[in-house]
Amino acid sequence: MARTARTGEPAVLADELCTERDAFRETFNVFQDGLFLLDGNGAILIENTAGQQWLTETPPPSGAGDTADSSPRKSFAEALAEVAGEALRHSRTTSTSVTWVGRQLEVRANPAAGGRVLVCVRDVTEERDRELRRLQSEKLASIGLLAAGIAHEINNPASFVLANVDALAGMLRKVDESLRTKNVYADQADLADQLFDAMTVVQESKEGMARIHRIARDLQSFSRVDDDANALSDVNVAVDSALTMLRSELRYRATVERSLRASQLVRASAARLGQVFLNLIVNAVHALADLHPRRNRLYVRSRDEGGQVVVEIEDNGPGISPAIMPRIFESFFTTKPPELGTGLGLPISLDIVRRAGGDLTAESEPGRGALFRVRLPAAQGVPSLRTRSVSSLKAIRRRRVLAIDDEALLLKAFQRMLVAHHDIETKLGGREALRFFGQDRQFDVILCDLQMPDMSGVELYQAVKQQWPGLAERFIFITGGAFSAEARRFLEDGEIACINKPFQLRELLELIEARVGD
Repeated sequence: MARTARTGEPAVLADELCTERDAFRETFNVFQDGLFLLDGNGAILIENTAGQQWLTETPPPSGAGDTADSSPRKSFAEALAEVAGEALRHSRTTSTSVTWVGRQLEVRANPAAGGRVLVCVRDVTEERDRELRRLQSEKLASIGLLAAGIAHEINNPASFVLANVDALAGMLRKVDESLRTKNVYADQADLADQLFDAMTVVQESKEGMARIHRIARDLQSFSRVDDDANALSDVNVAVDSALTMLRSELRYRATVERSLRASQLVRASAARLGQVFLNLIVNAVHALADLHPRRNRLYVRSRDEGGQVVVEIEDNGPGISPAIMPRIFESFFTTKPPELGTGLGLPISLDIVRRAGGDLTAESEPGRGALFRVRLPAAQGVPSLRTRSVSSLKAIRRRRVLAIDDEALLLKAFQRMLVAHHDIETKLGGREALRFFGQDRQFDVILCDLQMPDMSGVELYQAVKQQWPGLAERFIFITGGAFSAEARRFLEDGEIACINKPFQLRELLELIEARVGD
């Protein structure tokens, strides 16, 4: 009997193990997240039902750039094996974000016993979209508060530009009448005065349009929804953009003292950084309730501090009460009236900074103002970006230039701008330009609009690069700034030259000279 019992034990144990295995699998399959158990070589040993769905998804096509590791040809299993291998090498939990077939995935790998790795794949697409909508709502609320000031800043230069254009039209009519008379030389002094006045009007109008352009550029950068957390950004540019948008309100509230000395770049979305600094500056401005710009002070500083970039926004207002200080980063907590605040500015700013690997802190003494300090890790091994410039334009050689755009009036403007300096031809749209290149490719520089309806600048460039690689090296892209994520990724290539609309003649001439000199 004893022998029979002993003989039956392995079978019983096998049944128990099978039961436990089935229970384990059923438990595994309950989870909606994808779960995978991988061995030390990256081979998948077990996956749950949710995980099987990801394994059967078709990988994105080559060149789609749809994976976070920039390897679109890899299968999903290979991507998992990479994350698992990273966790094993460092003997710690590893987390990364991967975009796969249009979904945003959070992949977390945990080293397990026996040299194995448990990998959890969570679809965070909807969560990310909700966060983007929350972020955009706060942006729109901030823009609503600033709308009157921004309109004022735009209307002022727009008014004198329109007035100047009317005045210039009148001056040109007088010049035309003088030239039509027989006694032109008798009125030569008056004609010279008329031309001098006309040139002054043109210069003032250029300055006014430059002001409008800066405001539009900063507003566009701030309002854009993007999630490019790995982009290289200059905190000084983000701070300047926020100050530009608040210029009208600041003028009557406080004197701004700025010291922007940070030289290192950070890896963070420029639009989101702009929102952080705008929120902090708005809060500081609202703390300075009395309209005494000579007495009120707003200090805006940036500096490098070891491997960090520090930005400080400080005011000399009444400060923050100790009873309120612990709650300032709580969602929907605000001491402002409804028309001035939503209670989301500071918590969203804190979230943005922390997602970038930094921190946001506040210091205050009642009656002595408040200081908000943003600390961000500097991008390692990346030099500061500087605009290339030609010190002198006197030695510019005449070049042969082709301008490509879908706006006929803009092509005429290019001709007027460049005809005194270069030999310029124009083509309307990318397809017409591509056909033309089959006949004539003897151009030193090609000015190409980035976004065109029939064939985009990116598509034209890729077609040219495939057929005539040398010609592709002469492209300078022109953009109004409202380009797609694909276009932004394209422009991140260090070999791509780009200039933003609108631009001044000197900027374009310098870029042409720098491009030809490469």
